[in-house]
Amino acid sequence: MSSDKKNIEPSELLSLYWNFFQLHSEQRMKIVELFITVETILFGVFAVQFGKNLFLSIIISVAVALIALICIRLDIRATNLLHDCRIAIRKAENKYMAEYPQEIRLFNNIKKNEKTLQFSKSIRACYITVCIIGVAMIFISIFA
Repeated sequence: MSSDKKNIEPSELLSLYWNFFQLHSEQRMKIVELFITVETILFGVFAVQFGKNLFLSIIISVAVALIALICIRLDIRATNLLHDCRIAIRKAENKYMAEYPQEIRLFNNIKKNEKTLQFSKSIRACYITVCIIGVAMIFISIFA
């Protein structure tokens, strides 16, 4: 059994990590864009159908809540993947860029600011709010 262990160059490693990070960042933003588009359409259809068709209003309300829940789950997945990637990039920066000034080691600098970066909490608050609104729309449809 041969042991053909090949080493990867640091620049290739950072490029690999960056591409992974970029892919999942873009996916996360696409989830947000899809959420805004679909929920806007559903709210519009609900407004038009409200009082006209009880069944359709309830179905639309359920869809609003379910889409928000699905987006929460997808955002958690993307956040976890991005978090793991940031850790890997930090380690690569520490190992392969130790001689460079701290100011240009981007992901090590992000670590200092992670406590103040609140995108995840903000976007999830929006998802949860819309989910609650969807549930409220169900009750409004039934009792109005």
